[in-house]
Parts: sequence; C-alpha cells; structure tokens
Amino acid sequence: MLSLGGVHGLAAFLRVSRAHRPVDLVFFSDQEYQIVQAIARRVIGTESTTDPGPANVDVALRADRFLAGADPEIQEQFHQLLVVFNGPLFTFLFDFRFSSFLEMSPEHQDTYLEDWMTSSLAFRRTAFQALKRLCASMHYTDPRSWDEIAYTGMFLPQDRP
Repeated sequence: MLSLGGVHGLAAFLRVSRAHRPVDLVFFSDQEYQIVQAIARRVIGTESTTDPGPANVDVALRADRFLAGADPEIQEQFHQLLVVFNGPLFTFLFDFRFSSFLEMSPEHQDTYLEDWMTSSLAFRRTAFQALKRLCASMHYTDPRSWDEIAYTGMFLPQDRP
C-alpha cells in the first residue's frame, strides 16, 4: 500500500512541478500553491465570461503574500493543514479515497471539500472554513472580481473633507 501511495505522490509532484506557478513564492511551496489554487477553483467556482475567476486573480499568489506576513504559529499550522488536506494517507484515513486532493477529478474534489465541511470532526470543519474564507477573501478583495458581484468600490461622499 505504501508503494502505491509513493507512486501517486511522485505523479502528483511531477504534475505540480510542470504546472504553471509563480517563480517568486514567499510562503507556499510549489505544491502548496497548487493545492490552494485548486481549492479556490472549487470554492469560488468556474470562471464565467465576466468574472476573472480564481486563476486570473491568482488567489493562491495573493494568499502566499498574505500568509507570509502572518504570525509564525499560524504559518506553521497552515503548512500542516495543507499536508493533511492533500496527503493520500490522510484522504484514505478520513474518506477512504486513494488519491491526493490534487489528483482527484473536479467532482471528487467537490465531494472531498463537502466531506471536510460536514465532518463529525471539529478540526476538519474548522479547517474547511479557514480554507474557504482565505480563498474567498483573496478573490473578492481583488478589484478584478468586483464586476461579477456588482460592487463598485467603497462609497465616499464627494463633499467629505
């Protein structure tokens, strides 16, 4: 079983290493960047014709910059969360799945995220909320996403001193 996990892990690493990624990551490893970007695609949704989508906003790169300035304890916990969330051993232990999150089809990624959201284990529900809120805040605080939600920016009266 471990050798099978090793083959899957190697395949995921090779896929991640060849995938498009920024060269100037500050906080995330290449694989962590890919995990967060994949989560963002599932949480925020497929790009529409008017929405720049998580790939164009680059949610994972914005999260990388944001978390680089976080407290070191939060940084360590976030790294650990991504290892547990994506690791094939943990996906098997929690949900009897035989692949990492990055190797799953979009449909299986959705059900895996739902399993975390509705888990009987509080840490999984809390972790899901952290991942979802990070992705949503990084996406919707970028001005390129505002047209989709009809947000025109902060209102400031013209006559304000």
